[in-house]
Amino acid sequence: MTLIPQNFLKQVASGYGVSDTEFEVLSKALLEGESIATIATQLKLKPETVRKRLGETYRKFQISGKGPGKMAKLQQLLVALYQEQTQSEEFLSRSAEPTNLISCQDWNAAPDVETFYGRSEELSQLNQWILSDRCRLVALLGMGGMGKTTLAVKLAKQNAGKFDFVIWRSLRQGMSLGSILSDFIQFLSPQSLSNFEEIEVGISQLMEILRSNRCLLVLDDVEMILSCQDLAGYYADGFTDYGKFIQRIAEEPHQSCLILATSEKLKDLGQLEGQKVRSLQVVGSEEISQKILAERGFVVSQNWVSLIERYGCNPLAVKIISGMVQELYAGQVGDFIKNTLLMGDVRSLLDQPFQRLSLAEKELMYWLALEQQPINLSQLQEKILLPLSASELLETVGSLGRRSLIEKSQKQGQTYFSLQPVVMKYAIEQFVRQVDEELVGLIKNQDLSGIRLLKLYPLESSENSNKHYSILDLVMNRLRSRLFTNTRGLNLAIKRLEESLSNLQEEFFEGEYITQNLENVINAIQ
Repeated sequence: MTLIPQNFLKQVASGYGVSDTEFEVLSKALLEGESIATIATQLKLKPETVRKRLGETYRKFQISGKGPGKMAKLQQLLVALYQEQTQSEEFLSRSAEPTNLISCQDWNAAPDVETFYGRSEELSQLNQWILSDRCRLVALLGMGGMGKTTLAVKLAKQNAGKFDFVIWRSLRQGMSLGSILSDFIQFLSPQSLSNFEEIEVGISQLMEILRSNRCLLVLDDVEMILSCQDLAGYYADGFTDYGKFIQRIAEEPHQSCLILATSEKLKDLGQLEGQKVRSLQVVGSEEISQKILAERGFVVSQNWVSLIERYGCNPLAVKIISGMVQELYAGQVGDFIKNTLLMGDVRSLLDQPFQRLSLAEKELMYWLALEQQPINLSQLQEKILLPLSASELLETVGSLGRRSLIEKSQKQGQTYFSLQPVVMKYAIEQFVRQVDEELVGLIKNQDLSGIRLLKLYPLESSENSNKHYSILDLVMNRLRSRLFTNTRGLNLAIKRLEESLSNLQEEFFEGEYITQNLENVINAIQ
């Protein structure tokens, strides 16, 4: 019979995924030294049932071998874990703070959340996952500005007392996994820290700590270790080891929880999701948006409701635009709506995610933006000229979904895809800017090799009457401000474009829309 407290054994066994019925058998065998026959009699079970439960327990503790030697190995493991915890408690008892207070919490660069609005349903769901369901991994997903970090801080602070340790780290500076592991182990179990040359050794070391202690780990800005200009969710060079780390956190039994906050869903997260791995999409909140406005002294009129809906009820965007309305428009939201939809810092919210897109994602975003209404995959396939197979199109749409940049809706049993108004406006701005560059290059140099968007997209379509923005008008407005400052410049532009059109008609030039687009631009100039 071993000198291990039952509550410690229960805690560790739970971390290894041992069920209540298995623990009942284990405690009698390990703590009371009972034989299989005696345990079977006491619990009114068949001896083979007792053996099966013990065998399952050995498997979960990764104890191999045959016969009574397995119980001895398990006993050695548990004694070592108990001694490690005892030493840790003695070390902590000599410090000024109790073990479950601030000395066991490292918030590092976590923002200070002074005011917190709404999100009661999200917090309730997250509490269920990490406390009741004992999830090992929880991901908070959503566009920048939605409040993932704020929600993670609130959740972690709210539950800090229920964990032995809480540690927060941001990956904004692209910390390697080796640095993160050393950092975690140094804080969670300083006496266990050793210089590991192999990442697997460091991960295993941390997993032992997570099994022995109830830890809450938070990694923010996870998208910063993912690849740019590639499909979403793939690790960048130098960060692929995070995949092994996250997989082991998700699949191996332990009693801790890792929270990830990211604007891009990890590609392999979908395969890991299940009973112990969950993800929450953090979306815009009208409640939070309106409370932000009220805090700034605004009465929430219909104009405000309309404006915050255009911004997808993104709390950070609403905070920015309400400040602009206050400073630049004397609080008159109607004047702001007439003048602009995207300004300064609001545009910067979308700059970074847009720059991270692959070429296929960017060009598919342009199609969704030009449609200006929901469209299904079959309709998209009929219209687009992008060099994408059906499977590549599906993969690209899925990638945009992992970036939280597209919205889905159901209609008559089909899935339709669209963009939030502010994302659509941003994508249209980027498209118009690039088309303008192509036209200017064509007028100045008559170089058709630099033409891409004019080939692949229509500037005007028969469905224009149903659309909020006329793309051709937006292109022409930008072009006029740059080139058509006098009659001579206007006539030269017409001449150069007509020559380019003539050259196109004389030779084969791939691209269904290029001729139509140039004709429309020439007509608009004249």
